[in-house]
Amino acid sequence: MSELPADMVTDILSRLPVETLLRFRCVSKPWCALIGSSDFIKFHLKRSTETNNNLSIIFGDGVGLYTIDFEWLDEAVKLDTPLEFMDYVIQVSGSCNGLLCLSNIVRDIVLWNPSTRKYKMLPVAPIEFPGGFSILDTRRVIVYGFGHDVVNDEYKVVRMVQYYVLDNDSFDSEVKVYSLKSNSWQRIPDFPYYLCHDGVSGILAGGALRWIVSRKPKPATANLIAGFDIGTEEYRSME
Repeated sequence: MSELPADMVTDILSRLPVETLLRFRCVSKPWCALIGSSDFIKFHLKRSTETNNNLSIIFGDGVGLYTIDFEWLDEAVKLDTPLEFMDYVIQVSGSCNGLLCLSNIVRDIVLWNPSTRKYKMLPVAPIEFPGGFSILDTRRVIVYGFGHDVVNDEYKVVRMVQYYVLDNDSFDSEVKVYSLKSNSWQRIPDFPYYLCHDGVSGILAGGALRWIVSRKPKPATANLIAGFDIGTEEYRSME
């Protein structure tokens, strides 16, 4: 293999599953540097996406997460997740490019690569209770979203917290965006729509996270789809 051109070695390695590549890092220092480089990781992801190779199904049972090889659909293997030791129900709050965003009821949030087992625990982002609302007659809804900002080449997590009063149409929201590059949260303008479903993560499509919403909390109000553009950090709706 040492006599092969570097681009041929890269091409061969890019066709292998992640688990094999992790073992091959021990072959030599050049291989270790190549496999761990950001350019190779992007190339491997691009090839896997184009060829539909190295696909797995990940699902949960409320307690743990399991994986099944998409090609063989054989026995499910339980995954050791970063949040499992905290003894709370684990929720997959988003997935993108082989990475998972995990959360639990106490608002711990982790970005995790199930193939390499590496993870990043996000810093705590306090929830600010809105003024003019009483905690006794207010319902709270929390949803998350996770995706890749292709313009700035960074990953972002969105957390929407919404409060509404049970006996009228008033609601308020708090939206914070986490940037992996800066490792920090930033509050952005409030979400102008009412979230219809508690705990339902945003669906990533076309560079935006999307939720089913309505303009008012009333049951008879027509639903629509509203999205959060990951790149511009702006809201948009689809009637």
